[in-house]
Amino acid sequence: MEQNNHDFSIPQRQPSVAIGIILIKFFRMTIRAMWPILVSLIIGRRAGSTFDDIILYVVIGFAAYNLIGSVLTYFRFYYYIKDNAIVLDKGVLKKTRTNIPFERIQTINFSQNLLHRLFNVVSVEIDSAGANKSEISIDALSKDEAIALREYIIAEKEHLISESGTEEEKEISLDRSPSELLLHLTPSDLLKVGVSQNHLRSMGIIFAFVFTTMNELTNDIGDFVSDQFTQFESFAEHNTLFAFVVSAILVTVISFLFSLGNSLLKYYDLKLWMSKNGLKLVRGLLNREEVTINRNKVQMVSWSTNPIRKLFKMYTLQIAQASSSEVNAHKSKINVPGSYKEQLAKVINMVFPSEYLGTEVKHSISPVIKFRIVLFYGVLPSLVALSAWFLIQDTAFYFLLALPLSFFLGQAYHKKRSYEINEELIRSNGGIVGTENVLTQIHKIQAVKVKQSWYQRRKQLATIKLYTAAGEMSIPYIRLSEALQLENFVLYRVQTDKREWM
Repeated sequence: MEQNNHDFSIPQRQPSVAIGIILIKFFRMTIRAMWPILVSLIIGRRAGSTFDDIILYVVIGFAAYNLIGSVLTYFRFYYYIKDNAIVLDKGVLKKTRTNIPFERIQTINFSQNLLHRLFNVVSVEIDSAGANKSEISIDALSKDEAIALREYIIAEKEHLISESGTEEEKEISLDRSPSELLLHLTPSDLLKVGVSQNHLRSMGIIFAFVFTTMNELTNDIGDFVSDQFTQFESFAEHNTLFAFVVSAILVTVISFLFSLGNSLLKYYDLKLWMSKNGLKLVRGLLNREEVTINRNKVQMVSWSTNPIRKLFKMYTLQIAQASSSEVNAHKSKINVPGSYKEQLAKVINMVFPSEYLGTEVKHSISPVIKFRIVLFYGVLPSLVALSAWFLIQDTAFYFLLALPLSFFLGQAYHKKRSYEINEELIRSNGGIVGTENVLTQIHKIQAVKVKQSWYQRRKQLATIKLYTAAGEMSIPYIRLSEALQLENFVLYRVQTDKREWM
C-alpha cells in the first residue's frame, strides 16, 4: 500500500532521533519520581555525608538503566498497516502487539515539544472508540510521514464507511467542504485571557508548590513558617496599612504573572478550525499540540464566563469527548478560551441539530437551596466563631460578615441555577459570580440517577444526575415528582432513539 510515496505495509521503526526523545522521556519520569533524593544528594555531598555516595551510585544506575532501556525500546518498536488496520509491535522483556481497525479509529493527534520542533518530527497518538487511553503512541515521526499516515488512514476509513456505514456516517465522510478558521487568538486576545483567569487558583498552586518543595527539603517547615509569620506579624503591628497594601499588591502581581505565563505557554497562537467532520485545535508555545475533535465523539459542550471575561465579551468553550475515566482530563475535555459569541454559536450549531436549539423549556430549582446555603455558609460559621470568642476575641465578629455574604451567594446561585429541555437536548445552567452552561443530546445519556439526602426526603426534593461518556450533568433540588418524571422521559428517549451515542 502506498500513499504519498510512503509504503506503510512494511514494518518500520521511528527515526533515529526517537532514541533521544525516548531517553528524555525516561529521564523526566525518573526526575519526577526521585527529585527529593537528588536534592538531598546535592545538600548531603556539600556537608560531606558518606551515605550520599550510595545514593549517587543508585542515581547513576537509574541513568544507565534509562539509557539502555531507551535504545532497546527504539529497536523493538515497529508500526505498519495490514488488513485495514494499523499494527504496533513493541516491548523489550514483554512483547505486545496492538491492532486497531480503521473503522474504530476516532482521532489522530499530533504534538511537538522543543526537541520535536528542532528535528521537525511529531509525536503521534491514535485513539479508538471506548479506549481507556491512547492505544497507539509513537514518540517521533517525521512531520511529512505523520501527515501521510493520517491522510492514508482517513481515506481508507472513508472508503470503508462508504461501503458499509450508516447514512449519517456516509454523509459526513463524503463531505469535502474546506475547513473554516473559526478562532485565532491574537496577542491582545491572549492578554485578555490571562487577565481574566482565576488568579486565586493560581496563587493556591504557587503556595502548594512552595510548601511542598520546602517540606521535602526540611523537616522543620512548621517552625520555619511560624518564625516567618511571627516576623511579619511584628512588622505589621507597626505598619498595618503599609503591610496590607504591599501584601495585596504582591499577591495580585504574582498570581497575575503566573496566570499570564500559564496562558501564554498553553494557548499561544491557538487556532481552531471547523468542518462538517468536526474540529481541529492547534495551540502551545513550547509544547505545540494538534488535537482533532471528531463530531460524533462529542458528548457535551459547555461554555462559561466570569465578570472580567464578560467585560471582554469572551467565553471559555469546553468540548467534552467520549472517554474513560482513566483518560487525562486535558485530552478528553478540550478548553478553548477567548471564544466570542458568534464562534460559540457556530460550534454549537455544528455539534447539535440546529432545529432544536433555542426551543428548550426552562425550569428553575427549589428556592429551599437558598436557605441551605445561608445555613451552611453563614449561620453555622458565625455560631462556631462566636462560640470560640474567648479564644479569638474580637476577631470572631469578623465572621458575622459570612451572613450577608452567604445570603448573596444563595440568591445568586438560585437565580442562575436552572435546566432547559426539549425532545432532543437538555441544558444545565449555573454559576454564582460568573455563569456556566452545559448542553448535551438526550440520546447520548448512558445512565440516570435520582438521589435524596435526608433533608431532601423531608422536603420531597431530589437531585438528578445524568451520565454521559464524557462526564455527568447534575440538576439539584428539584421536586421529587419532577425528578422522576425527568428520569422516565430521558430513559424513554434513550431507548426509543436508534442513533449511536458516538
